[in-house]
Amino acid sequence: MLKKTQLCGIVIALIASSSAWAADQTVTLKDGRQVILHDNFTWQYKAQANDPATSPLLKTTATAIPVAATSAVAIPIISAPKGVEVELGTTKAIQQLSDSGMDVLLTAAHYENGTLIIPTMMTNQSSKSVVNVTMKVRLSNSDGQTIATDEFTVWRSINRMPDTYFRPKTQHQGKPIIFDVPKAERYFIDAEITDVDMR
Repeated sequence: MLKKTQLCGIVIALIASSSAWAADQTVTLKDGRQVILHDNFTWQYKAQANDPATSPLLKTTATAIPVAATSAVAIPIISAPKGVEVELGTTKAIQQLSDSGMDVLLTAAHYENGTLIIPTMMTNQSSKSVVNVTMKVRLSNSDGQTIATDEFTVWRSINRMPDTYFRPKTQHQGKPIIFDVPKAERYFIDAEITDVDMR
């Protein structure tokens, strides 16, 4: 029979060995990484001081990314479009512009005595009378170079004379757009309505 003290020693040794078995164990893999084996049959990689993937301190630190120095490259200049083609000797209308319910049609151009003439036809689509319509027009040659720019009042009523107002839902011939320029087979026009004054 074992003595009482020997029995206690064996029990203590068994408890110590079982608690050591139940504690987490660290294993080193062939590539040098360490794995913690838990007593609940799970595992995880052990955090390394120089491993940004596992170190909680390094996770919050932003890493500066070096930027290679490059020479400044200028944005290419986009040349302005030539505009709408104006061809002499045709009966086709050039362009229709609209603003605030006012439609302005630039009809077929013709050339007389050193002057390019572009007649206009207008329609008031709005519910108000119009007393003034102003346009800005730029004329270019076939190379895209500006040869003339001007503002034109294509419609003007007499102030405080309602009989001269451009009434709603009506059409009228407007004043022509006129440029004194050398004659060419074609021009290019860039036009916009800049003001429509209504009553």
